[in-house]
Amino acid sequence: MKRVVLPVFSGVLYFLAFPFFDLWLLAWVFAVPLLLAVEGAPTRQAVLSGLTAGLVAWAGVVYWIALVMSTYGGMSLFTAGLLLLLLLAYLSLYFAAFSWAASRFGASRYAAFILPGIWTGLELLRSYAVFSGFPWALLGHTQLPFSALAQIAELGGVFLISAVVMTGNVAIYQAFKRQYAPLVCTAVLVVACTAFGLWRLNGEPFEGKPLKAAAVQANVPQDQKWKPEKVDTILETYLSLSREAIAEGAGLVVWPETACTFYLFRHLPQTLKVLDLSKGNRVDLLVGSPAYADGRFYNRAYLLRDAKIEGTYDKVHLVPFGEYLPMAGLLRNYFSGLTSEVGDFSAGAVVDPVEDLGVLICFESIFPALSRELCGKGARLIVNMSNDAWFKTWSTPEQHLQQACFRAIETRRWLVRAVNHGISAIVDPYGKVVQRIGLLKEGMIVQEVARIDSMSTYVRFGPLLPGLWAALSIIAALTLHKLGAKAKGP
Repeated sequence: MKRVVLPVFSGVLYFLAFPFFDLWLLAWVFAVPLLLAVEGAPTRQAVLSGLTAGLVAWAGVVYWIALVMSTYGGMSLFTAGLLLLLLLAYLSLYFAAFSWAASRFGASRYAAFILPGIWTGLELLRSYAVFSGFPWALLGHTQLPFSALAQIAELGGVFLISAVVMTGNVAIYQAFKRQYAPLVCTAVLVVACTAFGLWRLNGEPFEGKPLKAAAVQANVPQDQKWKPEKVDTILETYLSLSREAIAEGAGLVVWPETACTFYLFRHLPQTLKVLDLSKGNRVDLLVGSPAYADGRFYNRAYLLRDAKIEGTYDKVHLVPFGEYLPMAGLLRNYFSGLTSEVGDFSAGAVVDPVEDLGVLICFESIFPALSRELCGKGARLIVNMSNDAWFKTWSTPEQHLQQACFRAIETRRWLVRAVNHGISAIVDPYGKVVQRIGLLKEGMIVQEVARIDSMSTYVRFGPLLPGLWAALSIIAALTLHKLGAKAKGP
């Protein structure tokens, strides 16, 4: 019984640590019930316990995927639920792999080093494998409210925070087994990380060339966004909000992803209105629009200055089943509703800043490697353009914002986030939301930010520290396994 109840409890604790609930302290103990459940368990039982915990955890985190497919994809809730179940099964495999490792090495005196490394290695794998990766709701994301600890993302990305939090879980588990040394060592580690974070938070600010930046949010529901009769109304809302921002001295005004519900530079009446806003105002206007070139459709950002195109960026990481269909020949009849409003996009070929702006479109903000690459190529300010109208008032917009904040910490850049029908925000280099526009609200925000040149450790070296931790943990686990096999003899 404990091998069912305890994994379910672990799964519940995991999703409670994320928004909506945001009970981030639970992240430090969520794995303890699972570790107790699988200690000494045979392989089959350990894997099943991990799958159980994973199914519950991910159902609580990404339940909204079924609602999106049902609401906008023309599917029955039953069919959408089955497809969600397939995704949950895939994501649960990572829990299962960790659970198996815990059953083998949880009793080791080195468990507080080995198991966090294995967990982190699995998070790294999930962040890059299958459809270009899915680094959604990593364990370290829960610690954004623990701002001092969150600052170590500068050293190794959010993955390093995941490793530290899992160390706490394993150490607490070992304390239940009357092994207290790991708990003491973990306390020292957490204190050291927190001290580093407090030093950063109270030290010299990250300085750069000042700029007043603005984000505008028109609050257009997804079922209204692409209606032809709404084009001019939506555009006028963005123009009006932008004029307000310019009047407050904004030197950069950011519109959300596909804020232009027409093809900029192909539909002339609307395009001329956008260019008129840009002309003579001494303001940079970054707008999102669908684009068509060489027989392909792109999700594009245009940087306009004095009615001229100064640069463009085409989204590289497209949303599977939202912007393109994997295995389209087989699946188009079942998923066409998801892409019917926006067409089938092609991925951009190059990841480069637009001048010194590192543009992330939609869920590109969840990929640490992408913002790292942009800053390494000269981006001094990160801009996230998104459309979270797909997700209404579900937990997704808060989760999306939480993850975007880590891109600011990792790169030590200001982040300007313009979202239609979501949560627009301006985030400082410490991950703090300085200003925001809430869900279901129309408005604009203006904030003085800085264009920063300095390179963080993460920008220079990526997830080197958590990667080494994962690699050394696997080596240690293999060594222990080999020694155990020798001790048993032939």
